[in-house]
Order: sequence, then structure tokens, then C-alpha cells
Amino acid sequence: MLETLRIENIALIENLEIGFCKGLNILSGETGAGKSIIIDSLNFVLGTRADKSLISYGKDLARVSAFFDLSDCPATKRLLSDMEIDCDDNELALQRVMTVDGKNTCRVNGQKVTLAMLKEIALSLTDIYGQHEATGLLDDENHIAILDKYARSALEKPLTTQKELFAEYGEIKRELAKYGSLSDVAKKTDALNFELEEIEKADLKEGEEEELLAKRKKFNNSRAITDALAASKNCLDGDEGAVISVSGAKSQLSSVDEYDPRYGELVERLDSAKIELKDIAETLEGLLEESEYNPYEAERVEQRLALVRTLKRKYGSDVSEILAYADKIREELQFYGDAEYNIEKLNSRLAVCERDLKKNSLEIHALREKFAKALAENICKELKELGMNNATFYAEVGYSDDRIGENGADDVLFMFSANAGQPAKALSKVISGGELSRFMLAVKNIISDVDGVQTMVFDEIDTGISGKIAQVVAEKLYNISTGKQVLAVTHLPQLASMADAHYLITKHTADGKTFTDVKLLDEDGTVGEIARLLGGSDYGTHALPHAKEMRDYSENYKKSR
Repeated sequence: MLETLRIENIALIENLEIGFCKGLNILSGETGAGKSIIIDSLNFVLGTRADKSLISYGKDLARVSAFFDLSDCPATKRLLSDMEIDCDDNELALQRVMTVDGKNTCRVNGQKVTLAMLKEIALSLTDIYGQHEATGLLDDENHIAILDKYARSALEKPLTTQKELFAEYGEIKRELAKYGSLSDVAKKTDALNFELEEIEKADLKEGEEEELLAKRKKFNNSRAITDALAASKNCLDGDEGAVISVSGAKSQLSSVDEYDPRYGELVERLDSAKIELKDIAETLEGLLEESEYNPYEAERVEQRLALVRTLKRKYGSDVSEILAYADKIREELQFYGDAEYNIEKLNSRLAVCERDLKKNSLEIHALREKFAKALAENICKELKELGMNNATFYAEVGYSDDRIGENGADDVLFMFSANAGQPAKALSKVISGGELSRFMLAVKNIISDVDGVQTMVFDEIDTGISGKIAQVVAEKLYNISTGKQVLAVTHLPQLASMADAHYLITKHTADGKTFTDVKLLDEDGTVGEIARLLGGSDYGTHALPHAKEMRDYSENYKKSR
């Protein structure tokens, strides 16, 4: 249940902390006092869409924190475990911060989470009913979700099976789509074989393009290379080349080497230099022979480069990518090689899956029809207690093979008539605003026992309701609160009199600014607020006694439960 709500810089609330209790928590106050701000703040921390206009004027950010006791929330604990969020005890802290630039930061037990994760966790904890939710009943597409929630225990297993089967069905269809028809396979195989043959015939090698470019560069500069090599060789072994000069120097030193051992060392070094220079000269001779321009080799290099570039345009940005593409082709050809066998096998699996999907869909349909009747009976009973004695309601469950999907093959339409003798029509076409509020309360009262949510919030559930029906609404909300925590914003004295905890919402002005306050009322304060709701602006002689009587009646009703 929701234990504490902390609000900072939301509209007229600067800093506020509200502690809630088990049972029925009532929030009331004058129009414009800020009741909607409390609900907006709760919606905000539970992940509802919000914009920066929610932030108090002049403030940089808004922050709301909500603290829950998870003692009776096993589904939430499982969800937190799946999300790998620490939850060692039964305490859960949700926090959401929004800055003036619209950025959101969400945390669960101190761990940063996405807004979607925060909302998913919140949906397992709370159910907030307001005018938006009531309007949702007018959308026919939402009716199946209400029925499924009512039939949750019975539908959980077949719906899980349906999702698994439909996922398998989708996977098989995707595998079949990879093949296409057998004629498609043949065309694809021919195209792949052509590409692979073209690449293999080229017999490309890693680094080949770089080698070819280097050769072409040499061919394009062959004259300069030949001249440089010839000149270098002549400098070494020409008539006046280095080899002859070194030989002369060696001969001169050899004639005097007996006079100083260092001369002999120089002779040896000159001898080595001569050998090295002669070797270089011979190498230059060989390079000269190689450097002779070969027009046939030059043409071969150009043709080879043209082939590489053609293949690059088709299959990859370089030789490595082309060879990798060839490997990919081989894998695809291997894949298509067993196409006929695999397609037959997949089609066989698809037929089995389609059969199982239809069988399971029919099982789901039968369960929905069964629970639709029970739901209709319960809603009609609730509507009678809410003063709609002549109301007719039933849920029309339609099945179609064309709709088979992960949720079955049904659509559900709520049919309704408020008056005797009038045929039931689509709910969205015939229900009025006041009837819609009572209808929604009937649905909530029935589903509250099976939806697993521990905190229910009703934002002015009493719209369009008064008199005797107001008392019935009050009793029904209290009945829900015996098994769940209920927060209700109201202007009905009947509902206020049922409060287990009553919070008065007011506003005051200080330093030229307006602020919203929330105060937990004691018994006298609760009676006084009931009197105000009855119309006693100054708690006149009739309002207070009447308020006390209502409070006594409510206490007796609670004891009788």
C-alpha cells in the first residue's frame, strides 16, 4: 500500500508530505484548493505523461517520491526481481524528477530506471480511476482487457500458451519468408552462383591491390628509375668509379702497412668496402635488367587493377570485403541447398502451429464466453444496487479465425441499456455521464478482488451522483477498502463520512504567493468537514448534528461488515 507521498514544487505545492493509512482515505476541500494537484503528483510519480507546466512557477525542477509497503504485493516483488532492482525488505521507494528543460530522472529504491520501467512497476501497485479512465470505457477496444482481468485466473495459462504459440508461428513465417517460393530459391541460387564464380575466377589475394598499384607506379616512372640505377652503377664501377678509387687507396696503404698496425687495419676495412661496393654494383646491374619497361606486364597490371575495381563496385570496398562476401555467398548457397526439404519441414510445422493456435483460441473463446456471462450477472447486480434497476448489460464475445493472434481470436463489445423495454446497444452509443460513473464503479467493485493491485485511487467517482445513490457509492467504496487501500477525492458527505482517514485540502497566501496545504483531520475535524460538504458554511444548527448522525451511521455500517 501507499504509505507516504512527498511532493516538491508541483503547481501550488512547495514542500508537502502526506502519510496514508490502510482502508478508506478521503481527500476533500473547497473547489480550487488543490485536490487535483495531489492526484496529478501521484500520477506523475507513477509514470504518467507530464510536461514542465507542472513545475511550480520560478522553480527549476519538480520532485515527487512515493513510498510503498510491499507486504501484500507478490507480483510487484517478482517484477522488481525480473528487473534486477534491489528489494531486500517490503519497502519500495519510487521517485521522479523533472527539470524545466523537460528532462526526467526516475529511480526505484535508489536505482535509476527508465520511465517505462517506472510505469510498469506502478501499474502493479496502483489503479487510478478518473474521468480519463471512465472515457476509456467508451472505447470498444478496451472491453476485452476488462473481461480478461475479470477472468484472469482462468485465462492466465491459455493466454500464456497463446503468446508462445503465436511467437512460434511468427518465427516459422519469418523462416519461410527467407526462402520464398521454390522458383524464388532457384533464381536466388543462380544469382549467387554467378557472383561466387565471378569472385572465385578472379582468384583475388589479400594485399593484391596494393602490390598492383606499386607496380603501376614503377612502370609509370620506369625511365627515371632506369636512369638513376645506371648512374648509380657507373659511380661505383665505372672507369673512375668508387671501386677503382677504393682499390687505389688500398694499394697505397698496403705499401706502408708495415710501419704502423693502424695502416693494416685500414687496408682490411678498404678491402671490405671494395667487396661491398662491388656487390652493390652487381645488385644495381640486376635491378637495371628488371627495371626495363615491359609493356605486356604493364598491360597485365592495368587489366588486373580494372578487374579488382569492378569487383569492388559490386561486392565490397576492398579485397578483404570481397572475399568476406564470397564466404557469405557460400553460406547462403548452403542454406538454399536444402531449401526444398526445409520448406516442406517448415510448412509442416506451420500447419501444426496453426492447428494448435486455433484450438487454443477456441478454448480461450469458450472461457471468455463463460466469464462474460458471470461478469454481466455481477455488473447487473451492482447496477441495481446503484439505483439502475432497469439496466441491461451483457458482454458480446465474437470469434473469428481472421483475428487469431497472441491474445486469441476474439473481440468483446459491452452492450448496455439503462431503460426497460429498450434493446441493449453498444455501451459507447447509449450511456450518459452519470450512468458511466456508476458503471465504472460497478466494474471496479467486481474486479478489485481479482486484479492484484493493492492501492486504488478514485478521483471524484461521485460526479453526477447524489441522494440515496451517493450512500450506496460510499458503502461500495468502503467495501473495496476492506481488502485494499482506497484513496478517494470527493465532495459527497456520504463518502466522507465513511473515511478511515480524512485529509482536508486548503490553500493559503503568504508573501504574495499561494500555497496548497493538506491536513489530516481528527474526529471533530472530520465531522466539521462533513458538515461543510452538507452545505453548512458556518456549521449551522442542522449541519453539525446531521454530520454526526452520518458519521455514526457509517461507523455502525463498518461494524456490520
